[in-house]
Amino acid sequence: MDDGHWQLLRRLLRAFGSALDQPTFLDDCLDTLVEALDADRGLVVRFWPDGGHYPVNARAPGRALKPAERLEISRTILEEARAAEAAILWDQAPSTAESVRSLGILRALAAPLRARGNPEPLGVLYLDFRRLRSLPEEPERELLSAVAELLGPVLAQHDDMLHMRQALKDEASQSPSIAPPSLDELLALPGLALVRREVAAFLNTDETLLIEGESGTGKTLLAHAVADASGKRPVVRATLGTSDDMNTITSELFGHERGAFSGAAAKRVGLVEHADGGTLILDEVLNLSLRTQQLLLDFSQFGTYRPLGYEKPEPKRARVRIIAATNGDLPKAVEEGRFRQDLYFRLAAAAVVMPPLRDRRGDIPILAERFLRRLGGDTWRIAPPLRELLGGPTVTLPGNVRQLEAALRRAFHRASLRGDQVLGLDDLRPVELGVPVRTEAPVPPSAPVSKPSTSSRGKRRARPAAEELVRLLQEHQGNVTHLAETLGIGRNTLYRWLKEADIDLDAGRDDD
Repeated sequence: MDDGHWQLLRRLLRAFGSALDQPTFLDDCLDTLVEALDADRGLVVRFWPDGGHYPVNARAPGRALKPAERLEISRTILEEARAAEAAILWDQAPSTAESVRSLGILRALAAPLRARGNPEPLGVLYLDFRRLRSLPEEPERELLSAVAELLGPVLAQHDDMLHMRQALKDEASQSPSIAPPSLDELLALPGLALVRREVAAFLNTDETLLIEGESGTGKTLLAHAVADASGKRPVVRATLGTSDDMNTITSELFGHERGAFSGAAAKRVGLVEHADGGTLILDEVLNLSLRTQQLLLDFSQFGTYRPLGYEKPEPKRARVRIIAATNGDLPKAVEEGRFRQDLYFRLAAAAVVMPPLRDRRGDIPILAERFLRRLGGDTWRIAPPLRELLGGPTVTLPGNVRQLEAALRRAFHRASLRGDQVLGLDDLRPVELGVPVRTEAPVPPSAPVSKPSTSSRGKRRARPAAEELVRLLQEHQGNVTHLAETLGIGRNTLYRWLKEADIDLDAGRDDD
């Protein structure tokens, strides 16, 4: 092989070295081969156990092949390569079948992809040539044989990883988990009536949707539910993180060409291209740099984008519906110059705000029951005292739906030890629901300390801890007078205890 071929092999070896961490490595390899050999098309064709074949990766110079183009494969060439020990150089002859002639293939290179001595190939590496000026010869056939020997084992490794991931996924599916709700189920909550109306108005449009709200309110759940209900697939989520490096975020969204920046050893397909024809969910859009905001504005307006290092005169295009989500204050960021006003108005073509749970307390018991049913089934129920606590004023849940879900999971596992399929007050810790608990001052050794009792009326006792006060208040159904008598203290003293423990004083006033 000449120096050019050795350089090509070195480039491919670098790509193979990072193959396990690079989901687009097959596309990268095909792009390298198509470019270096001046081929018209490059494909990796897999053979399935039923005898069929399917191109899993298919590239033309600078682009992916369209679905119809992917099927323009000569079965004759595939079968010859499948039976061969090394790469074959196929040349059109007078006896060539008319079906092959109709594809316009003048010459082709094809090599079987094998691994670990398995005589049956996993697939075929296939390149065809349709122009007289770029027809391959024997040196290119030898080169493709060497490439196939490298690519086969890497492909087998990826198969093994996929099988392992599927096995782990199957195992995880056997344990209790909370499946994502549908859009109808998610928005059926009374506290989301306004959100329900807004989403219905824009569900089947291409308008960009902006979802705002505190952390844990379910913004990402809503984004996925809207995307699924609208039928705009594939659905691709971009978690933008906190990086302020333009190359990192821009490459994530729009991709990059080889050599676009230091460390860009291989081409990368961006999430925008992966989401073409579907929905792109942008989490924490406030983290975008101003430069990347400009690129996103151009894409949202015109559907065009340029990967980093892309030098062709015409930009790439993709039709994508954007759903953006943030827990930040975008209007304030616009005022401070951290976020472009024009991009804000573009993203907020349709906008909804997911309210925190503290502003829709009536939803909390409903959500708790929903989580419990998914964890344990329809036979599980929540005891009335716990239901009352969940809908009461002492539950703050600063982590919103995410915190409630985590608390219910822990409570479910505790209650499962009893086997009665009832979730009660003793299964949840007040602190898990955001109920404030204050540390009590130590009682002097000389002071008489009464044992906790709820059955001896008139006997004065030491002040219980805050969570104990909440439990006792529930047992007495919020009747402050009766509870004070049980504790052997006056009502004013009990009100002072509740106030100092940050327990809402309204808890018992209806009975007084």
